[in-house]
Amino acid sequence: MKKIFLMFSLFLSTIAFSQVTPLTINNYSSYKLTGRLRAANLTNCVPELYVGNTLSSGNFTIPASSSTEYVKYYTANTATIPVFDYLVRMSNTTPASVLPYNHPNVVAISPTTDWSFYAFDLRDAANNIYDHFELGVAPCASNYTTYEIGSVSEAEWFTITSGGTVHSYIQIY
Repeated sequence: MKKIFLMFSLFLSTIAFSQVTPLTINNYSSYKLTGRLRAANLTNCVPELYVGNTLSSGNFTIPASSSTEYVKYYTANTATIPVFDYLVRMSNTTPASVLPYNHPNVVAISPTTDWSFYAFDLRDAANNIYDHFELGVAPCASNYTTYEIGSVSEAEWFTITSGGTVHSYIQIY
């Protein structure tokens, strides 16, 4: 009985603390990216989480010629471009709330959600918009593409699997 309990506890802790697919964003362009980066449950699209390093504006911004990686939602404060809070909706019937990166609900939804889309503009220092992209993956962003060409840039979303780990990338050239 003790062995069964131990194995069950180990299984639950593995599920509880498994990580979301790591995401790397490489902005090779000379423009900043400003938009909405979303993660969601890939079965029914909720719970959902919007990344917010400038949450008061509703936008997530990646500076020109920069890169960042988000291994887990609840450690995003340590990224090159840190994230300290999220806009989180736990169900279709509850309103979204701003939660800090280490809030128990952010930790709780990590094993059941993954990156879904990034809808963003390329902007210069004066906030003039040059391109708009909507990149994403099914089912929660099935009308979004994984590759687009704009007037001054191009953008892609792809995954690489290595050693059983899936890693997502968003790249802008």
